[in-house]
Amino acid sequence: MMEKYNFTKKIVDEWDPIGLLAMGCPDDEYSPEIVDIVKLLPQMQSVEELASGLRQVFLEWFGEHLPIEKCLPVAEKIWNKD
Repeated sequence: MMEKYNFTKKIVDEWDPIGLLAMGCPDDEYSPEIVDIVKLLPQMQSVEELASGLRQVFLEWFGEHLPIEKCLPVAEKIWNKD
């Protein structure tokens, strides 16, 4: 699980979907969201489903409605590693 967490963290941190890291927030800012994403992985059946899962995680944690088009490339990176 730690390997999946670290890989997913790298991708999410590069993405910085809410822009928090760019504002100077701590390096672990997205940790709870990354844990939730890693928990979703075994249930996902497609990249599109994972993109929807990413969108839902950030909606629940931040109230942010991220466009699915912004989630898809990130989901593809995570999916192709998983």
